[in-house]
Amino acid sequence: LGRAFKERSGTVAEGYGEANACPFTRAACPVRHDGKPGVGMPGGKSWTRKWLKFDNSYYKEYSENNKDLLWLETDRALHVDPDFKPTFLIYKEDQDAFFRDYAAAHKRLSELGSKFEPEEGIKID
Repeated sequence: LGRAFKERSGTVAEGYGEANACPFTRAACPVRHDGKPGVGMPGGKSWTRKWLKFDNSYYKEYSENNKDLLWLETDRALHVDPDFKPTFLIYKEDQDAFFRDYAAAHKRLSELGSKFEPEEGIKID
């Protein structure tokens, strides 16, 4: 979920604006839940094709090694580290397991005082 910009992190070549967008962060790219065009400010590079959708596509799309998607060394480590790889593979195959574990982690962070926006939370369809 999300994207990186050259101007913010320096981790990618893609920056602000349509001319600097990857194929999945262009203004006309259908990434919104309602299917309408528009991504807010175009540009940057995303980890997934539909980077505004909360699901397990990060784990599924990794194996495709798509040069238009963002993969850092830290992302690679999650896929190859012998201690985390089994979890990575579970999340790749089982979206419900990913949602369950994410909800538990989010709840725990909330109990520890983290603040999330929007306050009412995120609805998972």
